[in-house]
Amino acid sequence: MTGGRAYRGERCMGGQLVYTPDGDVLDKHLHVLRRAPGGFDWGPQADEARIDQLAIALLADSATKNIALDHYKEFAQYLREELEGDEWRLPTSDISADTWSRDIDVADETPSPEDVDITAVDFDEMTFAVERALCEQHDISIHQSVDDRREELEDARQAVQSETTDSEESQTDTGGFEFPAASQ
Repeated sequence: MTGGRAYRGERCMGGQLVYTPDGDVLDKHLHVLRRAPGGFDWGPQADEARIDQLAIALLADSATKNIALDHYKEFAQYLREELEGDEWRLPTSDISADTWSRDIDVADETPSPEDVDITAVDFDEMTFAVERALCEQHDISIHQSVDDRREELEDARQAVQSETTDSEESQTDTGGFEFPAASQ
């Protein structure tokens, strides 16, 4: 891991600092996802939320916010395994998905909002890409706590199910027969 552009990290008296390839302090990217407002961590013994925040920040800074949101857990595991000690250097090429990913195809993973049926999704098993599509479909802010987001999604699911039930009841009132408009 020598030469080329790289992110650097160091533990110091003030905490853990991470620098961009340009030498600036890496933004935590809390606007993308707030896992650990207090800072970053790395290595095998790292706090889960702090290593997640490092993964989010590195991916958002070097790739895209969507990739960061969809894959920070997997990248955090890579960082846990690869970064050790009080100082590290991570070439920008090591942040590309082909280095740490297990068969990521972002285009195939990210459904459009129209392709997701909120009544058929298991909230406990859905991917973040599906959750993001549902939030977009139902005008729910993705940049809030998971609990608040899930509560709003559950409310949206109940509203959709209620609309479906109401629609089915109105059809059964007439036996499914539609009366023609009266002529004058």
